[in-house]
Amino acid sequence: MIKKIIALSISLIFLSTALYAQNVKPEDVVNINPVTKVKHTKNGTELNINFILSIKDSWHINANKPSDPSLTPTVLKIDSSAIFTVKEITYPPAQMVKLQFSENELALYEQEAVINVVLGVEKNFKKKSFTLTGQLQYQPCNDQTCLFPVSKPFKVEVKLK
Repeated sequence: MIKKIIALSISLIFLSTALYAQNVKPEDVVNINPVTKVKHTKNGTELNINFILSIKDSWHINANKPSDPSLTPTVLKIDSSAIFTVKEITYPPAQMVKLQFSENELALYEQEAVINVVLGVEKNFKKKSFTLTGQLQYQPCNDQTCLFPVSKPFKVEVKLK
């Protein structure tokens, strides 16, 4: 009898976790907040944009270089434009975390992660601003379940002052 009660309790815990996860949309797990710094040089304008990823409590996303190649990496994609060139994208170091369901530590981002992007604006671009668009690809998980991978679009109005 006790074994049946324990098995039922464990089943209810997993069911409630699955139901909770079903109410969370993958695109709602991460908020993207871009912070832009403008630097004027002899060769044009250089933009340094920190994409601050705020990750919902009790959730995580895989790092850019997951410890398991079968996992979906976090990747920031900038849509191409004649206005700028992407010079560099730098991802934060991963947090190595041991989860209940994994035998090995996983390379993750939790709470907050900052992706740095350096753009070079074309010398002949004379306007005071432009719109930068792209997508953030990630797969949100908690300790019990993973949601489907998502490609969340973003749009940033960049002012060159």
